[in-house]
Amino acid sequence: MPTNRERIEEWSKAYWLLRFYQNFMFRLYFKTEIVGMEKLPPNTTFIFAPNHQNALIDALAILTLKHSWQPVFLARADIFKKPLLSKILTFLKIMPVYRIRDGFENLSLNDRIFQKTMDVIRNRNGLVILPEGNHAGFKYLRPLKKGIARIAFQAEDAANGELNIHIVPVGLEYSNYVRYRSKLLVRIGEPFPVKKYLELYRQNKAQAYNALIDELAERMKAEMINIDDTEHYDEYMLLLQLYPRKKILDSKLPKTQNQQFIISKELISWLDGLKASANPLFDELMSNTRKLKEKLALHGIRPHALPLRKISAFCLFWFIPLLIIFSPLALYGFINHFIPIVVPYLLSKKFQDVQFHSSVRHAVGLLLLPLVYLFQTIIIGIAASSFTAALLYLISLPVSALVLFCWRRYYFKVVGSVRLSMFKRRNTAGATEIDELYDRVMNLVLNR
Repeated sequence: MPTNRERIEEWSKAYWLLRFYQNFMFRLYFKTEIVGMEKLPPNTTFIFAPNHQNALIDALAILTLKHSWQPVFLARADIFKKPLLSKILTFLKIMPVYRIRDGFENLSLNDRIFQKTMDVIRNRNGLVILPEGNHAGFKYLRPLKKGIARIAFQAEDAANGELNIHIVPVGLEYSNYVRYRSKLLVRIGEPFPVKKYLELYRQNKAQAYNALIDELAERMKAEMINIDDTEHYDEYMLLLQLYPRKKILDSKLPKTQNQQFIISKELISWLDGLKASANPLFDELMSNTRKLKEKLALHGIRPHALPLRKISAFCLFWFIPLLIIFSPLALYGFINHFIPIVVPYLLSKKFQDVQFHSSVRHAVGLLLLPLVYLFQTIIIGIAASSFTAALLYLISLPVSALVLFCWRRYYFKVVGSVRLSMFKRRNTAGATEIDELYDRVMNLVLNR
């Protein structure tokens, strides 16, 4: 094991400074809302267990909880193969866990990794383990691995139950896994103590592992969007995109991510109940939702545009002139951010797994942005032979980035409004059919 990993549990000032920049950039990428921090008691040893849907981003989401914390993460060993990347990951307080697929001869290396996790736990840093083992971009909890139970019991048993280790279920809910400025909800569940199962562990390890994993799974499901009905997964997903937004608007509820989560969980529970009771309403609702989904896909219409009858071209009279006025500033922003925009995008496309795209874009952007700002500012300063010019140019960079983002956002709104307005004019019958299906689906849900 590399010597720098031997001190991974120690507090790092360099890491602490980097966290300011990382958290700032992360919250720029994802509009993050955190719920449940008050559930974490002081002077307690935590093992955080979040669901795993979005590669490295899931780990970075835990870093947003509290800046002073320096938790250590466990990740699959295959990403540590390159020496430079291994050093970077170790600096970021990430340790490898070896699996059979990494080579049977490497499994013995886990003994030292598990020993190091005990140092982390004893130091009260906090340990983060993604108990599903690998990521998948689906909104349901997959079977949990027993590694988290093994580590927790080994540490608590070695300390004779005095570490007071609590496992914290965490739910991560993304509105979109990749898109910039998507929403992320982080829900902290109620922590539960490991030592409640310690006597069982000393009598029968397998039973203790299963008991802890079963409780953790149920607690994680409560904090995340979990669709058990994979047969109707797409229909559930469309309803979750349509109903909570309408419910919040009609009932004038707070427009928070957590409010949408609460409504979504209630909807899933109701749908599951309908199916379990063999209520014919379930089949009718699924059939109409499926038809609506097919119509939307056929015409390339996104769910958030519904109902189509509310689409108006009136806003174009305001947006189009504003887009024209701010186009030079947006172009200035794009030219000056060409490298940190295009390079991360192109690199992410080399990964077939879409769940890696936001991780690559965020990580590469973190590295490139300050380097590009520094290099371009020096060039401007030398070219203009003026420190003042260089300083003004540097100040203009983040301002132009903000203008570019807003311009791009409203540009797509205008393009979408124009396209939908043209669709309604050219295919009145198709637009009417979509709205009728939407009303039918919403009425079935609202009148339950």
